Amino acid sequence: MSLIKQLWLAILVVTLAAFSGSLVISTLSARAYLESELNLKNHDNATVLALAMTQLPKDATTVELLLAAQFDNAHYDFIRLTDPSGQTVIAERLRDPRAAGQSDAPRVPDWFKRLIPIDSASGQGFVSDGWNAFGTLTLRSHTDFAYASLWSGSLRLLLWFAIGAGLIGALGTLLLRVMLRPLDEVVDQARAIGERRFITTEAPSTPEFATVVKAMNTLSERVRGMLAEESARLEHLRRAIQHDAVSGLLNREHFLARVDATLESDTAPAGGALAMVRLTHLIALNEELGRATTDELLRKLADGLNALEQGEGWTIGRLNGTDFALLAPDASDPQRLAQALAERLDLAVGNSLPEGRRNLPVGIACYQRGDPLPQLLAHGDVALTRSESMEGNPPQIEQVNPTARPATDLAGWRGLISEALALGRFSLAQFPVLGRDGELLHVEAPVRMRHPRQEMIMTAGDVLPWATRCGLLPLIDEAVIRHAFALLELQPAPVCINLSAESMCHADTVSRLAAQLKRYPEAARRLWIDLPEHAAFRHSTEFRALCREIKPLGCKVGLEHVGQQICHIGELHDVGLDYLKISASMVRNIHRNPGNQTFLRGLATIGHTMGLLVIAEGVGNEEEYAQLVALGFDGLTGPGVRHGTD
Repeated sequence: MSLIKQLWLAILVVTLAAFSGSLVISTLSARAYLESELNLKNHDNATVLALAMTQLPKDATTVELLLAAQFDNAHYDFIRLTDPSGQTVIAERLRDPRAAGQSDAPRVPDWFKRLIPIDSASGQGFVSDGWNAFGTLTLRSHTDFAYASLWSGSLRLLLWFAIGAGLIGALGTLLLRVMLRPLDEVVDQARAIGERRFITTEAPSTPEFATVVKAMNTLSERVRGMLAEESARLEHLRRAIQHDAVSGLLNREHFLARVDATLESDTAPAGGALAMVRLTHLIALNEELGRATTDELLRKLADGLNALEQGEGWTIGRLNGTDFALLAPDASDPQRLAQALAERLDLAVGNSLPEGRRNLPVGIACYQRGDPLPQLLAHGDVALTRSESMEGNPPQIEQVNPTARPATDLAGWRGLISEALALGRFSLAQFPVLGRDGELLHVEAPVRMRHPRQEMIMTAGDVLPWATRCGLLPLIDEAVIRHAFALLELQPAPVCINLSAESMCHADTVSRLAAQLKRYPEAARRLWIDLPEHAAFRHSTEFRALCREIKPLGCKVGLEHVGQQICHIGELHDVGLDYLKISASMVRNIHRNPGNQTFLRGLATIGHTMGLLVIAEGVGNEEEYAQLVALGFDGLTGPGVRHGTD
């Protein structure tokens, strides 16, 4: 029961108690007063009437007329004249019982008369005939007007108490709302903590509320500090096990895991390039320049690679002491990439190298999704070796897959995607995401597009990069949302869809998504929405706005491909995320990588501290599955994950 309802109940109880007490006291006092007045009236009337009768002749007619006149003009229950002994009635007038309640007095309920009876004593007067006693006159006034006065007084008392209670209740409600206004902030903060959003609020002026707010702020600050410390520790651990100590780039093991995951991912671009750079004569340089100078040269080379204008998903790593590599998904022009690499490397380390060694060999291997990693590396080595053997070390390009799908210009892709949207050629694939005990958490539903003119299914990696350039990605996401709701109507399992950063930043798309969630509340509770990890940090304002808009409607929101921004994960303590999906590159061969095991165990711990489910992507086999479960992961998906109904 709310405080306002409790206030009204208290006012009602107090008012009833006060009214009851006042009613009893005032009614009893009024009744005593009325009884006293009636007794005096009866005595005075009897005395006056007896005196008048004494002065008149005592014949029966005169006596009868006098009694009748007095009875008819006043309000009596009876008037009786008896002989002096009181045994014989000389004359008498009685009120007809049927006339009771028909007087001019207001109508009074019978229960009120029974509850508060009014008793008045009869008045007596003595009638004389000369010096002799003639008789005794006895009369009693009726009590209708006394009851009417008592009843109307009680009603007025009740009315004033009701008005007073209403005014006091309204004033108390207003004052209580003002006093409890800080409580709304306390409730919002408590609700936020329950939703895994550890926010802080300003302490109100009310001491009782301020104590609660300060305690909750302390809890939020401790959780925030703990998350920040744990995130920093994990980031330090990640860099130690995944990055080269000298250059700061990804080490060979993790870089190749990223490349392998990209080659197998349906959401990655359909093709790209792997560029390899070799710093020749490293041992000689180390002897000539010294270790410190050579290490600085390696860092400059890494900085030069990082300074390239990079696209989405580009990754740079150090393969060994002399070789560096750049994975460039969706690099449609390898010649342009080769030229940019040569210019950037010359700018970064050209002046730091001895004369005659300023040209660095560059080999580029083009690939298509699904190509084997060893084949790609072999072609990259061939191109790099050819560049190293040529005068001036010009960049060399090696085509891994000469049967690649021919490229289409921007206008062609815009027409192709628009036609597919108009014809309803977009659909959703379905892959299970299982819990640690094998139960189905949800069905992951990535988008697919059927070519409008060819019998082929195109994955998200084939279509979405071009859709982004054409500005059609929000329309595709809206089609995905419609298909997801249709799928939810057909099956009881939750469905997970991917929402792009572009759509997240598109206010109209978010509004339409929220409208659909409101229209189908039951389906909304079974909808999971994946957002890219980078979207939460590059567009933090829009990301938080999206969470505020759609999370209250029941759906779950999480991040996918998590791994590179782990040092900032604590910044999401106040968003209310539901889950994290860890990148496939981090779980690849996890059963054979103790360093990554420590890192992922810590990542699962910090996720659980924030109240999040931690799900692994790209699980390839049973060994990885078992190891991830042992590390505390709550869910798993990938080629090695099969549901019992598959």
